[in-house]
Amino acid sequence: MIRTAIVGLGAVAGWHEAAIERTPGAELVAVADVDGSRVERVAARTGVAGYTDLDRLLRDAPVDWVHVCTPIRTHYDLAMRCVDHGVDVLVEKPFVRTREEFERLTAAADRAGVRATVVHNQVYYPSVLDACRRIERGEFGRVHGVSVRWAEDVDPRRPDRGDWVLDLPGGEFGEGIVHPIYVGLRAAGYPADSSAVSVGRIDTTGDETVAFDGIAVSYTTADGVACTIQHHSNVPDRRRIDFAAERAHVTVDVATGSVRVQRDSYGPNASGAYPALRAAVDGLGGAVRTTVDAVADAVWRRVTDAESRHDTHSPVIRREAAAIRGRGDGPTPRAEADWANRLFTRLCDP
Repeated sequence: MIRTAIVGLGAVAGWHEAAIERTPGAELVAVADVDGSRVERVAARTGVAGYTDLDRLLRDAPVDWVHVCTPIRTHYDLAMRCVDHGVDVLVEKPFVRTREEFERLTAAADRAGVRATVVHNQVYYPSVLDACRRIERGEFGRVHGVSVRWAEDVDPRRPDRGDWVLDLPGGEFGEGIVHPIYVGLRAAGYPADSSAVSVGRIDTTGDETVAFDGIAVSYTTADGVACTIQHHSNVPDRRRIDFAAERAHVTVDVATGSVRVQRDSYGPNASGAYPALRAAVDGLGGAVRTTVDAVADAVWRRVTDAESRHDTHSPVIRREAAAIRGRGDGPTPRAEADWANRLFTRLCDP
């Protein structure tokens, strides 16, 4: 049994608690937070030991694995303390604030023979997994380009996760910019090198306290795939991935859980009669299938009490628990974590 502790009992800790409960071979044995009243409530509800100090938890509680769910400014220090105690650690995104912190933490974990892994959960939406697997199998031929477009109806100046996000250059928005970054890395592959990357930031707020409320990242891979990543705030929610492949355009709509495959051309140079009409009919058929699938999925999950398709933490935690036991490589490749940190830090400190 992997004896597990959660450090930091804010909103995201609830996802971790539920995922640990669903993970075979893992057991929650302790929780910690600087807010003593919060610790008391969670410890009483879960029946586990509660602490307000991580060092005391590591000294007194028999733990094998710690989940760090605290503000990013504390990630490096808390994760290093776990590593120094020979304890595996899973850190919420963004992993750490700087390149130096990333390199020191991962090197220390390697020396200690423990795992230090970051949560990259949004690649585990079923629709994203489905599209990426089909791409990897070669179903659509060679991929030429990948476009990731994330849009959120959030204001950088209005904290949802806590006032600590206002210390970040992009505020509430800036805490989440790593999501589309790692989705792009997983979908397209990694940049060929640093010179293949360009980044940009925009600010539409007109507020001098906000460094940016939109980002754009573009790069090319060593295999010749062009990847563009855009993330915007203060706009209606939308999360979408487009693959331009040799034999099809593939579109993942995360909100609806749909994967749409367009194999025929319908532009001005398309062959055949009524190409736009064929594309419209195909799109309508896809919309109907998506609706039917969503209703069936909701009913099945309600009846069986299965995890929601939006619970992307459970797949991460199950994979990491398996890796701790020596089964599999875990949920987040080190190279992906490395590039995500490179791009995140480059955007935050251009």
